[in-house]
Amino acid sequence: MRMDYLVTSSVAESARNAAQAHRLEIDGDRVPLFRRGVRADTIVAGELKLNEPDGGRRKLNCMAAVHQREGREDAKKAEVTDWTKEARLATELNQSKPSEKHSKAEGIANMLSQAITTQHLLYTSLGSAEYMEFVLKNPFNAPQTVTIHSDDPELSVITNTEEWGYFKALTKTPTPLEENMFHLEEGDPGPRVYLRPKESIHIPLKYQSFLCDHTMALQGPSFLPTGKGSQVAKKNLSNIVAAKTIKVTFQAEDGKPMAICQVNVEPTPHVVDQTFRLYHPELCFLKKAIRLPPWHDPTVGDSDVRTHISVRCSDPNIICQTRMLVPGEPQDVYLKVPGSPSPHIKIFFVMVFTDKWMAAPSQIWQIYVHFLERVDVSCVTGQRSCQSLVLRGKQAVRKVKCFSSHPQEIEVDPEGVFVLPPAAVQELQLKVQPWRAGSRFLYVNAVDVENRWLVTAWLLCLNVHRPVLSKAFEVCVPGSGGRGSSRKITYTNPYSSSRTFLLRSDHPDLLQFKENKFQIGGGESYTIGLRFAPSRSPGSVEILVYVNNLEEKTEETFCVKVNYS
Repeated sequence: MRMDYLVTSSVAESARNAAQAHRLEIDGDRVPLFRRGVRADTIVAGELKLNEPDGGRRKLNCMAAVHQREGREDAKKAEVTDWTKEARLATELNQSKPSEKHSKAEGIANMLSQAITTQHLLYTSLGSAEYMEFVLKNPFNAPQTVTIHSDDPELSVITNTEEWGYFKALTKTPTPLEENMFHLEEGDPGPRVYLRPKESIHIPLKYQSFLCDHTMALQGPSFLPTGKGSQVAKKNLSNIVAAKTIKVTFQAEDGKPMAICQVNVEPTPHVVDQTFRLYHPELCFLKKAIRLPPWHDPTVGDSDVRTHISVRCSDPNIICQTRMLVPGEPQDVYLKVPGSPSPHIKIFFVMVFTDKWMAAPSQIWQIYVHFLERVDVSCVTGQRSCQSLVLRGKQAVRKVKCFSSHPQEIEVDPEGVFVLPPAAVQELQLKVQPWRAGSRFLYVNAVDVENRWLVTAWLLCLNVHRPVLSKAFEVCVPGSGGRGSSRKITYTNPYSSSRTFLLRSDHPDLLQFKENKFQIGGGESYTIGLRFAPSRSPGSVEILVYVNNLEEKTEETFCVKVNYS
């Protein structure tokens, strides 16, 4: 068996050598230049003699030299590979040892931290201050100066003695109060307190938050946020407040924690006393003043003492303030809200406090600011003006209907429900016919009637002018108890052809016409019958009478001054 193996190996080796020699003979002069590991200048010297009759031995010697050189290179590569594997294993072993030591150190530190940590569950509400006291004890036999650090500014230490006493009286806490207990210096992470050996003191803490999430609730079917435990607070969807955990660390002089107070904050819903909806053009600052009612603090015996009023806003990007004016004068809350694109709705809360230390809000206002696309319209009272609007379709087909805030003054065409295809453009015609002069805002909303979603909203900024008066009249009408009065006005058709006219009035409750529509020939006259209703109180009022054509364009305007006696 062994001899057969050796012979077989020898035969195979001879066949392989003969194949390589045959390959060298076939390739001719090109072989030495492209053989791996052999340079061209090392074998050029014997290259011209490879095809000679006695060149067989030289071929075998050349082939043996090539095999020998390749064998040395393979050995070097194997050594390099083995060394690389050993180096990699050694590096991983060296890296695993510090990580194991680091994880052990972290585990020990976490266990020690849990041993000195006190858990406290706190139920909070927007704007309301929650008062608590933490008992801090010096476990050492030497005095310590402890630094108090909170990782959330909403949980702070009460360092003012008067404020501390106010909250102790408000919560009826019978613990002792010490004046000037805390030391504050610039650059320190928090206030410092001095403790004698084995001494215990009460640290007053206050949690108060004025911020909340103002995410707009999705329109459509109602839903509840998913989740469980203290990490999710199921609240009103327009006021989602997240639960959180706050740590207060009491550090000794060596920088190591002496005690840790972990406060788990669980928010609760708050009461909304008033709701305001404001409409404003898009991308413009809204400046608004809201008048405050007269407030009196019941804890103050003297009714002449003015109540201290302060305000806070739940959105830090909104300026909210109030100014203390002279006694007896009303006090206003001033708001400055940055603009947003249409049809965005900005929601925020304003908290009004009537106590000096803002323990709990006396009122909470919820304010909606609707930013709408602005459309300027200049028109005349009693006359119809037309304005075009463009409604663009979204991703899906919708059934849309338009609504206006003043349907007696604004008509929208199409009036009923219409289909709005995806990415389509629908032109809307507004027919505006105001009856009062001046500048004011009106609103038009395009609503998806199936899902009851607001598609688009427009803010019409009207600049209404008074018409040119053709004639003026003055009549006397009996006051209360009378039956009213009737008058007549003559109108002549200025056209040469027959025309139809409409009669309109800006006070339909005080003046009615015998006929609201009449037709007369060219150049003919018509008597307009007026019926004035009696008034409950004496005085005078001016009533405008408009003679319009069928397109609601004013032909003439009469002013009738009515004196009620």
